[in-house]
Amino acid sequence: MLIGHVPAGYLFGKGLQGLGCSKPLYLGVLVGSFAPDLDMLWFHFVDHGSVHHHTYITHRPIVWLTVLLAGLVLRRHFVIGVGLGGILHMMLDTIAGAIAWGWPFFQHSLSLVTVPATHDHWVLSFMAHWTFQVEITICAIAAFVFWRSSLKGKKT
Repeated sequence: MLIGHVPAGYLFGKGLQGLGCSKPLYLGVLVGSFAPDLDMLWFHFVDHGSVHHHTYITHRPIVWLTVLLAGLVLRRHFVIGVGLGGILHMMLDTIAGAIAWGWPFFQHSLSLVTVPATHDHWVLSFMAHWTFQVEITICAIAAFVFWRSSLKGKKT
């Protein structure tokens, strides 16, 4: 997933708001939807791309389940949202990126599809794969929902 995490988080958060959930929960989902990829800073500036960033702790679903559980125990909507957003991120990454759902008990990573190296650069290979159309669709739906929400805000 290259561009779809935040738009998917936005849609998920808006859906939760439609169910009556709080604004802190919505904002937490937005933060959680991109938080696992903050490891890209370490990946580029410290590891210099030596290992795939999906092997870092930030891409372990147990981390985000723990954040969610902590938020539920502490009754903090923002923390609950961060946990939910992080889990959403893991689910989206599982489409075409390997995620170790059973870690620390099992090391095996799960990916629903494999994106073959069809171009010189991996980003171009991802953009040429059908899964990128899923991301484009998520982005288009999020843009539409945002546009509709902004129209409703102007009417009130």
